[in-house]
Amino acid sequence: MEVEIVSRECVKPSSPTPHHLRTHKISLLDQYVPNTYGALLLFYPPNHQLSVLKTLQVLKQSLSETLTLYYPLAGKGKGNLSIDCNDEGAYYVEARVTCHLSDYLKQPDISAILKFMPEEILDDKITPGAHTCMVQVTMFACGGVAIAILTPHILLDGTALNVFVKTWARMAIGGGGAYQSPDFSASVIFPQNNAFPQDLTSQGLLSELVRKGKPTLRRFVFDGQVISKFKTQATSYGIQNPTRVEVVSAFLYNRVMSALRKEKSGALKSAIVANSVNLRRRASPPFAETCVGNFLSLMGFILKGEETDLVSFVRKKREALSRVDGDLVKSFQGDQGLRNYCEDMGKFRELNSKAVSDGAEQIFFNSWCNMGMYDADYGWGKPLWVPFLPMVRPFPVSWIQLMDTRRGSGIEAWLMLDEPVMSVLEHDKLLLSAAASLDPSPLQIGSPKSSL
Repeated sequence: MEVEIVSRECVKPSSPTPHHLRTHKISLLDQYVPNTYGALLLFYPPNHQLSVLKTLQVLKQSLSETLTLYYPLAGKGKGNLSIDCNDEGAYYVEARVTCHLSDYLKQPDISAILKFMPEEILDDKITPGAHTCMVQVTMFACGGVAIAILTPHILLDGTALNVFVKTWARMAIGGGGAYQSPDFSASVIFPQNNAFPQDLTSQGLLSELVRKGKPTLRRFVFDGQVISKFKTQATSYGIQNPTRVEVVSAFLYNRVMSALRKEKSGALKSAIVANSVNLRRRASPPFAETCVGNFLSLMGFILKGEETDLVSFVRKKREALSRVDGDLVKSFQGDQGLRNYCEDMGKFRELNSKAVSDGAEQIFFNSWCNMGMYDADYGWGKPLWVPFLPMVRPFPVSWIQLMDTRRGSGIEAWLMLDEPVMSVLEHDKLLLSAAASLDPSPLQIGSPKSSL
């Protein structure tokens, strides 16, 4: 599949940024994440109401209006701690492919997905003078559209990036007051600090994790009926109000640990399970989803070799999450924020170091479920597919990413494991009997047959 670039330009905000907002400072919590681009890619059906030319005009004009609200995304990188909001505009690329969208989505080539990204970059560093927003709109021969957005991770976490895209979509359909303005107060609530130690940033912590084998990526999709059965089973075991994410995570953990035991022909080993936490929902009172920045922390817990059952997983996860409460979030604020945040990250590092020295497996879970990523409708329907792009690049640890399916009752699980372990998992009868399919076409996941 060849992608032809048609044009490149900068889309400026529709109104100039006030002078007193020309420098945007990142927050203490933003300092934790890597200074790289985060990404979102959405595939849309053809727009039968508008021509291709008019569709592109609507997207460009609505982006310009959205950049007036999200003015740091119309600027340039200024350094590790700030953004120059100079209104130079978002880097904007229009491209086309000769194939139909349905042809690509029948069996997506994940290795080719970077072709839909501006300049084919992902996770690249934001250098001084670099654009803080890069967009590529790719038109398929049938009129289908792929919209890719790159923004600095130090400015937008997954939640904030998702809200930006939905705001842009509402602008495209003349949303008026249907959106809430972004809140840029994070750096006031969590003041940045030059003394933030690099070994306690996400990159510093991940640098201590060393992958020994070659990673392999696979997608396993669980439909809503299967997940309902998992939840019923969890309830019968005494778990109150089990969630989709909890039961699918517990099931996958059980099967991954089984594959690890078979591949290594060894005794039951313990594992450290890590999970990123959205602090917006843990704060008291909660922060709004419109808060721009990274409201993230990291929690972990250890499961002994024999603790691979659903009850043990859910209970230990809940116990670990219970410690991430409003008091902890409040402790990250103000002058003592750095000390308290580093103390919390230090506890995770100590837990991880002890587990590794004991020969424990390391498994990282992350969930973007319940974020409404399929709600971004630019006027001609919701996305057909929203893949998890960071999984295109290898992580230094076994990684399980959970995403909603197009119909939100299902879950699409992206697993990155060492090749021999994945080979065992691909033939796991218990997993395959529960999962709807392995690496299925997005057109077959919880949606009626497409006429693309």
